[in-house]
Amino acid sequence: MSAQYFAQIDDNNVCTYVAVVQREFLEANPQRYTGRWVETFFDTEGKTYAGIGYIYDEVSEDFVASVSSVIESEEESENEF
Repeated sequence: MSAQYFAQIDDNNVCTYVAVVQREFLEANPQRYTGRWVETFFDTEGKTYAGIGYIYDEVSEDFVASVSSVIESEEESENEF
C-alpha cells in the first residue's frame, strides 16, 4: 500500500493537522481521528499538499495557502540570510 495523506480541517476549512494514514484505518478509528478529514496529495500535479493554516476549497477540492502562511514563509526565508 502506498502512503495516503489526510488533513484535519476545522469548521472554517482551515487545516489544523496533517497525518499519513490509510483511509481504511482513519475511518475505522473515529475516536482517534476526530473531526473532519480530507485527503491531500503530496505529489499529484494540480493539487496542493496541505499545511497547517492552509484553507480547503470545497469547490476545487484543493488547499490554498492562507495569506498569513505566505507571509510567515517569506519572513522565514528572509531571516535565513
